[in-house]
Amino acid sequence: MPRALPPLLLRREPHRSPTRDPAERGDLRSGSVPPGYGRLCVATWNIHSCVGMDARFAPERTACVIRGLDADVVGLQEVGWHHRGEMGVDQFAFLEAATGYRALAGPTKHNRAAHYGNALLTRRPVVEVVPLDLAMPMREPRGGLCAVLDVDGVEVQVIVAHLGLDPWERNAQVTRILSFLDARPPRPTVFMGDLNEWRPKAPRLARLSERLPDCAAPRSFHARLPTLRLDRIFVSPTLHLASFEVVRSAMTRRASDHLPVRALIGVPPRDAG
Repeated sequence: MPRALPPLLLRREPHRSPTRDPAERGDLRSGSVPPGYGRLCVATWNIHSCVGMDARFAPERTACVIRGLDADVVGLQEVGWHHRGEMGVDQFAFLEAATGYRALAGPTKHNRAAHYGNALLTRRPVVEVVPLDLAMPMREPRGGLCAVLDVDGVEVQVIVAHLGLDPWERNAQVTRILSFLDARPPRPTVFMGDLNEWRPKAPRLARLSERLPDCAAPRSFHARLPTLRLDRIFVSPTLHLASFEVVRSAMTRRASDHLPVRALIGVPPRDAG
């Protein structure tokens, strides 16, 4: 029998909402992978340069949360020094060593003391890695990272990105992402990250949904009282988004201003259809 999402190895806080069930609010889906499908557990998390809500630079704590997610692939945003944290610490290398994942770095800023940007941590074999330039004039440099991974003999394309703060900026970045997908060989695709999109009917989200129709978007920001669905996991039609959740615990509420979002995805066998 296919198993559900692995339990987070951290003490969970009791659910405090007296209103509707989380599934009714779109914060939770509980399902299983179809028979014969491969299993891919993914997560996305903006780690805030390893600086928590207690203003403490604690990369060990960030690594502990990542290990507890027990995902096959973890997309990270705000990795590295960026006006916060500790200069000179290579957070990409540290997280690779501390978690046991292979870390694929997608820096958007460089200086002599540190890198800063996105990362994709994976336990799956890597077939190809392609950076995405999402930078816009006069705005903070943004980017993404695409990795083709081998999931039980099936090549799955996983993209992590961090979009901008202005609607016009995000619109241009979504255009680049969709154009990138148009130019690629067709593959099952996961797109995830901090999209900075808080309006549920935003046209940028609608454009992404035309290509990637199913989406995990639980409320993940702000970590102390999550009300906004900034962190999302989209999947292409060939993939089965079986389960998802926002990972809320005493540690995740302190480790960053975002909560991690985790999903279980079914991958069809190589000879399907």
